[in-house]
Amino acid sequence: MSPLSRLLVLSASYGEGHQQAAYAVRDALAIQSPQTQVEVMDYMRTVHPVLDSVAKYCYLKSVRFAPALYGWFYRGTSQIPPSSLIQRQLNSLGIDELAGMLQRFQPDVVLSTFPTPAGVVSFLKQQRRTDVPLATVITDHAVHSQWIHPLTDIYFVGSQYVRRGLLARGIPDDHIRVSGIPIRPAFERPFDRSALQQKHGLDPGRPTVLVMGGAYGVMGDIVQICEELFQYPHPVQVLVVTGRNERLYAQLTASQRHAANPVRVYGFVSEVWELMAVSDLILTKAGGLTISEALAMQLPMLLYRPIPGQEVQNAKFLVASGVAVLARNRRQVSEHLYELLVRRPEKRLLMRSRTQRVRKLNAAQEIAAGLIEIANRCQARAHYSYQS
Repeated sequence: MSPLSRLLVLSASYGEGHQQAAYAVRDALAIQSPQTQVEVMDYMRTVHPVLDSVAKYCYLKSVRFAPALYGWFYRGTSQIPPSSLIQRQLNSLGIDELAGMLQRFQPDVVLSTFPTPAGVVSFLKQQRRTDVPLATVITDHAVHSQWIHPLTDIYFVGSQYVRRGLLARGIPDDHIRVSGIPIRPAFERPFDRSALQQKHGLDPGRPTVLVMGGAYGVMGDIVQICEELFQYPHPVQVLVVTGRNERLYAQLTASQRHAANPVRVYGFVSEVWELMAVSDLILTKAGGLTISEALAMQLPMLLYRPIPGQEVQNAKFLVASGVAVLARNRRQVSEHLYELLVRRPEKRLLMRSRTQRVRKLNAAQEIAAGLIEIANRCQARAHYSYQS
């Protein structure tokens, strides 16, 4: 029987990445340890629903209309000392509610896929109100101090780039595991590209560009970029995912009627892996979930105006790895599209081949195995203490 009887996963729904990482690990555990009871908690919504709504509204508005302001906030919070009053207040957010949850649920391990609750659990451990092992999944290729807390037992990270950043901040090497960022299994399975092209009504002879603006469709200038692609003067076909942005879906559906190229417009899509499987290039933001899925599918990336903060860090990592190009304005989007689709398609193929060096498959499975291992070590220590 697995020593991991109960796992509490603390996440938050700011974008899709944190939640999807939580669900991916939950699903992997269901295979490796079916008897494990997993509770996934949207932490901010649970402990402070009003603050959660306000913070989420401000987050979406700032990344869409004032990204520089969000970048200032990101940089500012990265400089908060762990012992400061502000950090202690952040670590106290919902602390009594979480202490009660730990008492009721009695998890063998806590996993955090969002930085705030990781700090709260660490603070509870400092206060000796719990001794539960704490694991953290960092869901971007970026290092930010809000992820780093003194009593975290293990960090699961997406790349050596993040590992080096944690080491530079004093985290012991044996507290870091380069697992990759957990994604759904569908992105790691073999697929029949021809069958999926036929399913989505695509021409195998035309390059396919997938445009994704994130779960809320907040990529800047996305309407203008799509309209230019719809009228692109070279053979292309375009797939657009607008997420939960209903207004954007209506706008692009109307523009689609006058397109010179084949176009498919989708709203929120559960089976995004199918669209990535049939695409030759993705034009997107640099969110941790989307880029991890694209890497798994070996899909070259054209990153557009990443949000200052974690997305800029993600973009730097991907461009340095040779699997993405970066556009800071619409003119650069056009230049990169022409180079990758028309003038030098072999560069696009080279980018695709380089994804094999960067992507890490089976991250969710590796993290699930790591959590079982942590529970097993704790059980062995408890047994040894009892015998002594």
